[in-house]
Parts: sequence; structure tokens; C-alpha cells
Amino acid sequence: MKKIIGLTLLVVVVIIFVFTGSGKGADLLILNWGDYLSSDVITAFEERYGVTVKEVTVESNEQMYQNIMNQNAEYDLVVPSDYMLDQMKEDGLILELEYSKLDNYAEDIFVEELTTLLNSADCQNYKGYYIPYFWGSLGIMYSKRKSGVEEAVQQYGFKVLFEQDLLPIGSTVGMYNVSRDALAAAELYLGYSLNTKDKNKIDECFDLLKNTHFNHWGTDELKKDISQGNLDVALVYSGDFFDAYYSDLEAGQYDNLENYSIYAPKEHNNVFFDALAIPVTSTNPDLAYKMIDFLLEHENSYNNASFVGYCPTLASVFEEVFTSEDFEDVIGIEAYNPTNIINYPDSLAEVYQFLGNDIYAYIESKFISMSS
Repeated sequence: MKKIIGLTLLVVVVIIFVFTGSGKGADLLILNWGDYLSSDVITAFEERYGVTVKEVTVESNEQMYQNIMNQNAEYDLVVPSDYMLDQMKEDGLILELEYSKLDNYAEDIFVEELTTLLNSADCQNYKGYYIPYFWGSLGIMYSKRKSGVEEAVQQYGFKVLFEQDLLPIGSTVGMYNVSRDALAAAELYLGYSLNTKDKNKIDECFDLLKNTHFNHWGTDELKKDISQGNLDVALVYSGDFFDAYYSDLEAGQYDNLENYSIYAPKEHNNVFFDALAIPVTSTNPDLAYKMIDFLLEHENSYNNASFVGYCPTLASVFEEVFTSEDFEDVIGIEAYNPTNIINYPDSLAEVYQFLGNDIYAYIESKFISMSS
């Protein structure tokens, strides 16, 4: 889940444009996260269809929502995360897909475990409105520089965030400065559902967060602090870790790759997915379908996964990744592969749901109150 994006990869050809007013300026306008679609794949699409493609990038799902709600531009394709898909569908901001327009689509083309997850109760409300793009999980990113940190994280999982005496003395801990994710950390520790609407349980979680000392509340900088040795442990998304990992690879800082890692607890965790959807702002939905279909082609999906660094959703690409030398640096890191959570005995893998405007407002108010 591309929560907050920093510069993670050096792109020689810059294809990202930022728009401040209405209008389009291209045949296909994509509302996306930074560094979340290969420029080579875009160029290949442009050449095949004789069109121009531009992207507007945002830093949160909520910003995506506001851009579409306010009709800031004529976006043809949007890449929200699971719970935001839910909210956008509820508020009439995305179109139900006509799968017959996708030549490369079939119900059985995605990773089997992902398909099972998408057919779960968590995802039923917006079924038929998206194509899964990339997926991952929550995890604990940690520095290996201090003896005992790695062992504690792998033994105790999310407990180290709230029972910090389980870590070596003097360890520093970071927490995600986003209401839903901080709440999730507490829910995972207390054993509550990530989609609870019980305000008593939500209150208990925020009391726990308020009464726990965190050395740093942050977002994008958490992964940087861990990778650079300025923090020992932090809650992150698997994608945050791989952003940092690929950034070091691109910079040739190979020695630093041994200084940090990530652990994704398997017993109970969030498994997220980002998706391709067509917003109501689209003035060229037929071309949006062509782009979705293009990304469902094996070669394009593989090349895109090589650029983005997240776990692919297509079963054929997933299988190739785990036999490819191109990915040998990452496939040994368990958090790369969400099926490790789903296939764990008696595991509980939850997808965030949109909890409704009332509960969302309640969570936000509790978070703001706790932070003040």
C-alpha cells in the first residue's frame, strides 16, 4: 500500500506531471502513487496505441478520494487501496467494470491465495469494480545494527511495539503517523479485528497508543530512519521496506542491505492490495480498459513488477518471479510474499474495510485527540 511515497527509484525519463487545475492534457490521465508504474511500460502502451499517457501522483488514499470527488482533472484510471475502493464505490466515484472489454482477464489468472482473499467477506462490497494491481502486508521493519533486536522482533512480533522491554535496552521504536494504521497496530496487539466498529475497543486501542512511548511518529521517514540506522524498530508496510531496499540497490549501497530487514507476523495481520479502477471523471474509459488489459499481459506485468518492486498479483508473473534471477535479492525476504501469511496454519489475514463515515470520523477525532 503506497501510503506516503518518497523518491525510491531514479527514473531517467520523467513522465510524471502535476496538475493544479481541471483539464487533462493527455489521452489517458492516471491518478497514481509515485514510482508505481514503469515508464517503459507506459512508453510501450503509447507506441502500441498511438496515444499519450500522463500521471498525477498523490501521497494518500484520502487525497485520491478528494481529487476525484472535487473533479480536479479528468482522471481516466485510479489506483486506490482496498478500503478506499470500498468508500469510492459507496460514494459513486468509480464505475462498475465491464470485464468483457478485457481480453486478458479471467477469474483464475490471479494468485490463488489472493483470489480467496478477494472472495472473502472483507471485499464483497466492491466486487466487480477493480482489478488487483499489487499486494503486500503490514510488518515490522528493524535495524540489525543492535544485537538482539532481530531476535526479539521475530519472536514477539507486534508485541515489541507496546512491550518495549522485550527489546534490548535503549532500543528506539517508531509508529506510523496515520490513524488507521496506528489503530491497526494496537488492534493486532490486543487481538481485535482490524475492521471493528466497537467504539469501546477503539477507545482501548487509542488509550494504549497514548500511553506507549514512541521515539518517532512518522510515515515515509520511518523506513529511511531504519535503513540509515537512526531507529531500531518501526511499524511499516511491506512496500515501505522494499522502497528502501530498492533505493539502496539503485544507489549501489549493497553493504547497507545487510543492516536492516522486515518481519511480517503470520498469525494475524493485514494483507492489503492496491487496485486499478475507472473513476467517474474518466472521459476516455475505453482507453482506460486498454491500459488495464495491457497491464494484464504477462510480459508487461512482469516488467512492471521488476520496476515497482511489490509482489505481483498475476499467478503467471508470481510464479516467474520466484524462479527469476532478477528477483533473487528479494524472494528470500518472507514479507515480500503475502501468501506466507495466508497459508500459515490458523492465520487471520484481514483486508481493511471502509468502516463508514461515522466510525471514520470517530477514529480521526480519537487520533487527533491522542496526538495533541
